[in-house]
Amino acid sequence: MTIGITVAGLGPGAGATVRKRRKALKRVLIGMGSAILALIASAAVFIGVNIYRIDHAVHHVQVPAALLAKGANDLLAVVKGPLHSEEIYLFHATGGHTHVLLVPSTLGIARPGGRTVPINTLDVHAPDAIIAGLRYLGIPVSRYVGVDLHRIDPHSSLGRLATGKLSITSLITDPTGTSSLLAAVASHVYLGPHTPTSALLSLMDVPASNPISVPVTTEADGTVVLASAFVAVLRNFL
Repeated sequence: MTIGITVAGLGPGAGATVRKRRKALKRVLIGMGSAILALIASAAVFIGVNIYRIDHAVHHVQVPAALLAKGANDLLAVVKGPLHSEEIYLFHATGGHTHVLLVPSTLGIARPGGRTVPINTLDVHAPDAIIAGLRYLGIPVSRYVGVDLHRIDPHSSLGRLATGKLSITSLITDPTGTSSLLAAVASHVYLGPHTPTSALLSLMDVPASNPISVPVTTEADGTVVLASAFVAVLRNFL
């Protein structure tokens, strides 16, 4: 028994039509791929140019290698803001999580000769004394970022950013403005050795909302010193 099947639309020109459609689809896919690659390349150039601008705007400070030998890649960030505000953080990444240690700006740091001074009186432009004092107290440092914005107008964009009145997330919709602001911040940044420019950018993603606070106590003469519980706190931090 013979069964006849009639297939419509598969005449002599059907193969050519299919080939044309395939070629058109191929051209569309190639065009879309080229557009995506162009966008990626543009983004890469934009990021590269801004990192270049930031890298050339920062100041680099020298720190003796001996002071950074036991830091275990910990990053010390000292930020002096307008209105005499100051924040000192130590960041330690382990197991895919970043631990944040908040160091009181009034913590006493031993100076040569036995004199003790608050850490906020030391110069962020020359961090040797800060790092040496923290190391003496058992707080390791291997990389350093100092940001000095205390002379900035608190009502300017830079000042509002420093005082927390302007959020980085609010600037995402305006990448050009964000990059210009970052470049402005960079001109007030002091990076230590082994501290790449990317460390400055990574600070924006560090969860500093719930840091571990260094326990301190105040002596009779007003000097702020570490409390006895600090060793346990540092052990958990590291």
